[in-house]
Amino acid sequence: MAHRAASRVNWATFSPLFWLLATLYLGHRATVWLDFPRPSWLQFYLDDLLCLPLLLTVTLFLMRLLYGPRVRFTVYHVLFVVTYVSLVFECLLPTFMPRYTADLWDVLCYALGGGIFHRFLNR
Repeated sequence: MAHRAASRVNWATFSPLFWLLATLYLGHRATVWLDFPRPSWLQFYLDDLLCLPLLLTVTLFLMRLLYGPRVRFTVYHVLFVVTYVSLVFECLLPTFMPRYTADLWDVLCYALGGGIFHRFLNR
C-alpha cells in the first residue's frame, strides 16, 4: 500500500516558479521580522499576492498524492478559493477581530495570485 502512495508523489508540482515565490515570501517575512523599512505597497500587499499561488500549489501536491498525478484545478476551483479567502479575510474576520482590516486591494491581490497560479503553476 505504501509503495502505491509513494508512486503518486509528483515533485514536479513544485516548479521553479513556486520555489521563487516561496523564497520571495520567506525573504519578505525575514524583513518583517528584522524590522527593515519597506515600501508601503510591499509591506501591505506582497503577502496577499503570494498567498494563493503558494497555498494552491501545496494543495495541488496533496491532491495529486491522493488522487494521482493528472489532477488539476479548474477555473471554478480557483475562483472558489479566491472568493472564499476574500470573504473570510476581508468580510468576516474584520467584523470580529480588530487585527484584521477590510481592503479591496487585498481582494485584487488574491484574484491576481489565483490567476498566477492558474496560468503558470496549475500544470
